Amino acid sequence: MKTRIRKSTLLLMGMLMLVPTLNAQHHRNEHQKDRRAIDSACQYHGARNLHNKLKPKKIGYITRELQLTEQEAQKFWPIYDRYEEELMSIREKRRPKDTTDEGFPKRPDFLKMTNSQAEEMLENHFKAQKEIMALEEKYSIEMKKAIPAQKVIMLFHAEKRFLRDVIGTNWKDKEKRSRRR
Repeated sequence: MKTRIRKSTLLLMGMLMLVPTLNAQHHRNEHQKDRRAIDSACQYHGARNLHNKLKPKKIGYITRELQLTEQEAQKFWPIYDRYEEELMSIREKRRPKDTTDEGFPKRPDFLKMTNSQAEEMLENHFKAQKEIMALEEKYSIEMKKAIPAQKVIMLFHAEKRFLRDVIGTNWKDKEKRSRRR
């Protein structure tokens, strides 16, 4: 009787030890399916997905940095959302069409491109920069109606710090995770 109980107990413990392993494999397979999903083949899926994922962090970061009051925030965020949407459309319009598996633009091989390709790339870069500058000027005027000019200038600095601090941290974390695999 005791040996039968021991065998049953050992069998049960062995089965219980397998459950986390099987669950981990299932989770890993699901993650790989997500990466290969039809949506991930979308040209800008990676950039849009990253933007949507970081948006709540960015809102909190900017609100904290600018020390927005409730009244200022109510007036400011609709303007900023329109600004950001127009900014994204400018960048998407100028973004190279070749993308990586994750949906981000591929880095061109500058040394192998022709002079005319390089000239075209420079021209597109400067056109985009001019459009962005015009957009920033247009929306800074609108934003000054919602928040003081000091906070508008702080906004542009806060955006750059957000990119450096938050996105830089996310990329470092991603590199660490990929090294562990």
